[in-house]
Amino acid sequence: MIQLVYTTQDWYQLPTELDWLTSAERERLDGFRFDKRRRDWLLGRWAAKIALLQLSGMPRWDIRRLQIDTAPDGAPVPMLDGSPCAVELSLSHSHDRALAAVSRGATALGCDIEFVEPRSDVFVETYFTDLERVHVDDTSPLNRDSAVTKIWSAKESTLKALRVGLKVDTRSVEVIDDGNRTGEDWGIARTVVDDAGEFACRWRVDRGFVLTIATRDPVEIARAH
Repeated sequence: MIQLVYTTQDWYQLPTELDWLTSAERERLDGFRFDKRRRDWLLGRWAAKIALLQLSGMPRWDIRRLQIDTAPDGAPVPMLDGSPCAVELSLSHSHDRALAAVSRGATALGCDIEFVEPRSDVFVETYFTDLERVHVDDTSPLNRDSAVTKIWSAKESTLKALRVGLKVDTRSVEVIDDGNRTGEDWGIARTVVDDAGEFACRWRVDRGFVLTIATRDPVEIARAH
């Protein structure tokens, strides 16, 4: 079973000092013009390093040995002492909260965090498949926002695992809720992708946010704090 560690980190959890960044990361941070981009980038790097420390068993004081670079396709690339780590890493952020997931093993990995909020019928009609729209229509009005957010987030996670993001039609991914649960109240879904097969997707609602983690292979999930 492939080991996977995830963490959620809020803006208030960031250290007041930035000495946990490498010099290259500080230079990158100083280049951002807009505060929101700066905050999202910084929080994502902090969450990624917390998850990596947990997975590797490294002590917290070694955090500056880690650096999160960016691949040409935009995916995060974790580095240790200047060399690529033999892990998969995915990042997401929403409303001053970040999610990072990291796995050791040969599996595609994508994660997403989304704030649960109303999304219109036009949104569902535009981005969801026929089967997903039926699922939303069959959901009670009280649970509609959560159901729509779960489906959307599962699509985003899967497209990240494929390393294509929102460059492709989101209807090329169909989310199937298997309905059972495992572990820390994680729901189980399958995402079926045109020409790319099937992914396993875990999802849960946490403090008003939907967290999703999509992988090609089964994983054993642990949380880093």
